[in-house]
Amino acid sequence: MSLTLRTGDQSLDLDRADGAVTVDGAPADVRRAPLRHPAQGVETALVVVDGRPRVATVERDEQGTRVWVDGTPVEVEVQTETDRLLERFGLDTGDAAAEREVRAPMPGLVLRVLAAPGDAVEEGQGLVVLEAMKMENELTAPAAGTVAAVHAAAGDAVAKNDLLVEVDP
Repeated sequence: MSLTLRTGDQSLDLDRADGAVTVDGAPADVRRAPLRHPAQGVETALVVVDGRPRVATVERDEQGTRVWVDGTPVEVEVQTETDRLLERFGLDTGDAAAEREVRAPMPGLVLRVLAAPGDAVEEGQGLVVLEAMKMENELTAPAAGTVAAVHAAAGDAVAKNDLLVEVDP
């Protein structure tokens, strides 16, 4: 498995094959031991890199990935081999595509759809009203653009992360 990690102006290419880890092509002594039973989407581990111990926590959810090293937040961009290939060909990576998608933040029932394909929308404009836990939640456009597709209709039951609307820039 190969990953590229970018933080600030630094970039590291990590490759893990046959139990060995290389950083920017050079062998590295990297060991990892979980510290706590991971909660859903959260993992904390002791990571030892070339003899230097660090406590790393990684949290993943719909908003992305957040990393803390020794309790300090670290901005990190992670790219897989697929992400790098898509970038090389000038195509959207998962993050860019997600910025144009409106997904159900929780299971619920679609009460109303407020936009149709072809409609021009502004950032923050209501697109779908979702009932969840006896509350109405208006889901809004992530950016200004044109509604490309609507994947839900009034009365539809949806699961968490179901794609509801796509907006093109």
